[in-house]
Amino acid sequence: MNVIAIRQPTGEMNLPPEDQGELGTFSLKWIFAFLVRRWILIAATGAVVFALAFTAFMLQPPQYQATAMLMVNAGQDQVLPDQMTVGRDAAPPAQIVDSQLEVLRSSMLAGRLVDTLGLINDPEWNTNLDDPDAPAANDQSPAATAYRAEMRQDVIDNVNGAIDVRRRGLTFAAEVGVTSQSPERAAEMANRLVELFQQYQLESRIESAARANTWLSARLETLRTDVQAKEAAVENYRAQTGLVSTQGQLLIEQQITDAQSSLMQARADLSERQARYSQLQDLVNQGGSADTIATVLNSVVITQLRAQEATIARRQADFESRYGEAHPALANVRAEREDVRNQINAEIRRIQIGMRNDVDIATARVAQAQATLDTLRTQMSGGGPEMVRLRELEREAAAARTVYESFLQRGHELEEQGTMRTPPAELVSAAAVPTEKASPRLSISFILSFALGLGLGLVVAFLAEALDEGFASSDDVERKTGSPALASIPRLRRSELRQSTTSAQHPAAYMLERQMSAFTEAFRVLRTTILFAAGHPKTQVVAVTSALPNEGKTTTSLCLARVSALSGQRVLLIDCDLRRRSLKEVLDIEPPVGLLQVLSGEVTWRQAVYLDEATGMCVLPVSGSGFTPKEIFGAEDMSRLIADLRGSFDLIVLDCAPVLAVAETRVAAAKADCVVLVSRWQKTPMRAVRAALQQLNDAGASIRGVTLNGVDRRVPGYYSYPTYDFSKSS
Repeated sequence: MNVIAIRQPTGEMNLPPEDQGELGTFSLKWIFAFLVRRWILIAATGAVVFALAFTAFMLQPPQYQATAMLMVNAGQDQVLPDQMTVGRDAAPPAQIVDSQLEVLRSSMLAGRLVDTLGLINDPEWNTNLDDPDAPAANDQSPAATAYRAEMRQDVIDNVNGAIDVRRRGLTFAAEVGVTSQSPERAAEMANRLVELFQQYQLESRIESAARANTWLSARLETLRTDVQAKEAAVENYRAQTGLVSTQGQLLIEQQITDAQSSLMQARADLSERQARYSQLQDLVNQGGSADTIATVLNSVVITQLRAQEATIARRQADFESRYGEAHPALANVRAEREDVRNQINAEIRRIQIGMRNDVDIATARVAQAQATLDTLRTQMSGGGPEMVRLRELEREAAAARTVYESFLQRGHELEEQGTMRTPPAELVSAAAVPTEKASPRLSISFILSFALGLGLGLVVAFLAEALDEGFASSDDVERKTGSPALASIPRLRRSELRQSTTSAQHPAAYMLERQMSAFTEAFRVLRTTILFAAGHPKTQVVAVTSALPNEGKTTTSLCLARVSALSGQRVLLIDCDLRRRSLKEVLDIEPPVGLLQVLSGEVTWRQAVYLDEATGMCVLPVSGSGFTPKEIFGAEDMSRLIADLRGSFDLIVLDCAPVLAVAETRVAAAKADCVVLVSRWQKTPMRAVRAALQQLNDAGASIRGVTLNGVDRRVPGYYSYPTYDFSKSS
């Protein structure tokens, strides 16, 4: 539907950015409309591309693919173990497998395959085999050598392109496929490629082991010399400083160790003797029994005396039971027992004195051992700098020997293990001769051709859409120019005009004959939009122009004036195009006087006006000698003429020249109440319309909007409401 928009009366014209266009507003609605209006181009391009691509695919020679599967070893061949390397992390097994697969894809292995199977003499791989300019086989010139090298490289590239190496998921299994025109050749190449890969891996390991042995031998010799030199430096320094060593230790260190052991033993003996002596003293002071003392002292003499005392005690008890207290035998027994007790006490005192002497002796031994140890330590501390230097030399010698022993052990391991530790790659299944061709396949060729055709069709359609600078619909006009779209005038085809009478072969005449047609209704919509636009003052003078010539502005002016006259208005159509004077040609009149004579005062406007009998419309044309270099529309005569005409006519239509072609159009348009710019559907460039609108706005003209002319209703996707055709004129 046509939308009547309210134009800003003053200020700069609100034009959208120039880069804003149809391709900048992607949406589902736009995509659907794009596909609808460009489907013919997409289908035609897609059909041609599909036919060409499908034919090209099906004309290709048949290709067969043979596939072999092998298991790649993810182990690493290290010259040094991980504990002998610093700052080096082992690569993950997955990266090792990927590296081995890159070897399978390498040009080096493809070159070996070419040389082994003689593929350079196979016309499938060598397209230059029958080259008449090829040098002779016995030609050894630099040019011939370079030619053969280039030809060999071409064959290698062709073979490498036919090799497909793929890893199965995250496993160590890999598939090696080779595509060839011969199924037997494909299987042979796949199996031979795996053999060459295994051979290359073995050669690589042998060379790596040889290099490792050579390097280890040289390194061991260097380390051996270094160890010998550092150990000799230690011994020389000991000889120079007198720091003699026995059994791997310095003599003074050994003496200190012995002194420390003696001191510890003496202290332990002293502690034991002091404990026994203290225990005896405590028992004696506390009045302990002889049995307890004997047990503590562990004395044989006291034990014997204690047994003797027990015997005498039994005798005493016997005598006391038989005799009286005054009996001599009882007195003798008691005296004998007292004597034994005195002997026990004397023995205890003797032992106590001996234990005290033992404590004193042990104390003296501890003091002597401590003095000896202090003396040795003093002697050792007196040689401090020499000892520090000696320790440093010993540490350097020990570190050098440790490194030497590690490398020596690794060398022995390599000698024992040899170079054949694990197989580099194991063939799981050999490639069998394929029975079905890999390409071309009908289904795949069809899908690829269809996808290619559809893709190129869409690309071409997008390019056509991007390069289309015209307006596709009323919404397009408003979006790209910022001005209201007043109406969409349909285009009349020749077949429709031929259906009318001979006198109605022009759109303006067609409108009179078919007043109920959609073509006539479009001008009624335009008239209503202009005259009854909300927010605008009463419109009486309307200037109709275009950005470029041949936009249909004269036919639009004439039809607008006629449809207004048919509605009962008093209408005057003024031809303001002084150069082309299209109006008199359309109406088929040859006026002797016209607009210029009226403005110059030679005649009045009533003497120059013609009456359109069919509609009652009046026309003020331009006479035959219409052009003049004088300023016509900017003079006061034009303003007075329009002011005079306002009192006699309800609507005055000014048929002006194109804005960008004639400068005086801006002056004439500024004298009208509003300006209608006619733009041809899909023809007028957007930039031309924007420039014309800007020039009219700069001239002070009141732009009512843009009329889209010549819309083809049979082209889908360009509008969302019924529109009809409008044939080209003026």
